[in-house]
Amino acid sequence: MTAQIPVLVLGAGRMARRIARMLAADPRFAPTLSSRDGDALARAAAAGLRTAGFAGAGLRDDLGALLAGARAVILTDAAMAPAEVARLALARGCHYLDIFEDTGAAAQVAALARGAGRLCLAPGCGLAPGYVTALAAELLEAAGPESDTTVFVGVLPAIRENRLGYANIWGIDGLLDEYTNPCLAIRGGALVELPPLTEPEALSIGATRYEAFTTAGSLDALARRHAGRVAGLAFKTLRYPGHLDYMQFLLCDMGLAARLYQLRSLLSTALPKTADDRVLIAIRHRAAPGAPESWTRQELRSGPDETGAPASAAASATAAHVCAMADLICSGLVPHPGLIAPGAVGPALLRKSRFFALLDPAPAALAGP
Repeated sequence: MTAQIPVLVLGAGRMARRIARMLAADPRFAPTLSSRDGDALARAAAAGLRTAGFAGAGLRDDLGALLAGARAVILTDAAMAPAEVARLALARGCHYLDIFEDTGAAAQVAALARGAGRLCLAPGCGLAPGYVTALAAELLEAAGPESDTTVFVGVLPAIRENRLGYANIWGIDGLLDEYTNPCLAIRGGALVELPPLTEPEALSIGATRYEAFTTAGSLDALARRHAGRVAGLAFKTLRYPGHLDYMQFLLCDMGLAARLYQLRSLLSTALPKTADDRVLIAIRHRAAPGAPESWTRQELRSGPDETGAPASAAASATAAHVCAMADLICSGLVPHPGLIAPGAVGPALLRKSRFFALLDPAPAALAGP
């Protein structure tokens, strides 16, 4: 019998548990969940997941021991420094992956790639950046110099229950990063920074109306890679109508952009938590000015996980992509070691992993949104 592949999942939140559970359902993998949150770790253990606690206060010593023997580590805990975890992983001969959209942290991880040897460093393995980046990268590889592409992604509660039309699904820290950091884009072939929460537009997808606006972090690697090769590229978040106006009121009129700790506390306590969510992905592409628009669209809905427990669509999509990436890396199917930037592994290769099946079939081509 082939030995199982040991994978360490750092964190004990919703995302970490979903990743560990997805890996545990595959007999080839032996995931271990680890966190400093003893209560969360106990709940994960009661749910049947293999866990390991941190023994003391020294991250370096504790994490070094946990990484011993692991083939890969997947970081989901935003309280831990990605570069520090990646550095320790390399020292222990362990591949590194994370699910974050923090461009600063990703750059620090990328800087370690020169010393990676045969190991892989894969930051941004989630929904966006991650799966959506791979979809856009595949389209851009065949795009001409006059092409213009806008990628729309919405992680939304399935049922709108408040004026924001939003819930605590993905995590408030990531949301605030998206809403307050500059947005890398391509305009006129050049790499530019767009302000967040700008370029609003209204659109209908299916029978539902949405609003879209610029947000940061999801396509940064692609924007840098394709500057000078395509005319336009931008990322926009989808929300239910009215969300943008309320967020601008909070950030601008109330001045909370300068006091994000207060906004974080407000949203963390006031927004409902739900696993009944939906992920909506749409890509609008025009081959040249004046050419007709082409659209692709995909929707993922919440549903039971491998054990029958409720699982959010955002958590499942993130888990499917990072587990597929870990599978390909540990199986030696990624074509080169070192840094694996978001979008560098396309859907054709991702489909070689059974974890990617949750994200298939491929998005359907549409005449309009």
